[in-house]
Amino acid sequence: MAQIIPALITSDEDSTNDFKELKLKFKKLRPFLADFGNWVQIDITDGKFVPATTNLELEDLRYFTERANVEFHLMINRPEKVIGEWARLGPKRIIVHIEAIEDMDELLNVCREKDVELGLALNPETPNVMIEPWINAVDLILFLGVHPGKGGQEFIPEVLKKIKSLRQNFPNVKIEMDGGVRAANIEELKKAGVDIFVIGSGILKASDIGETIKELKEK
Repeated sequence: MAQIIPALITSDEDSTNDFKELKLKFKKLRPFLADFGNWVQIDITDGKFVPATTNLELEDLRYFTERANVEFHLMINRPEKVIGEWARLGPKRIIVHIEAIEDMDELLNVCREKDVELGLALNPETPNVMIEPWINAVDLILFLGVHPGKGGQEFIPEVLKKIKSLRQNFPNVKIEMDGGVRAANIEELKKAGVDIFVIGSGILKASDIGETIKELKEK
């Protein structure tokens, strides 16, 4: 059965109060968390892998991991250098980018030790062959339907072909889709092979969040 996970990402690249913004968005979602199996994704950026920077204290993130099943989407360079700091915060899953990694074994070892799921993400222009050696070692593959680091972008159609190809070549892989997911394309993406849909502004900016969730689930 397909799953929807709401995403929290800060909107102001120069913000010094990102925790407050994430907290407000989380509280807006709180009445609907049961619809998502109590899951939420939190996007983290470092100003290097993507232009935006998330400004907060890591310990602040325990506010979310103590209240929901959290997956951290780390859009950062060399995540293996800091994976231990993120794993100790209590997330259920950490997602890192294949383009940013130099030592995959370190990531796998830490996540196994901490009993945290590990997902591997790839940008729209990155070919599937880059992640294929690790498919059986990680818990899921995350396709970016937009260029990472900013919410509210339009879905890049070419990504659909990549999803279909991966599903055909690896029938049992768990596929997550993040970026540009809307009611207008979620059915097509599910048919292509997506198991988990991550949606940020499409839910948070909806005039009626409850109705939007209902429509997305029906699709």
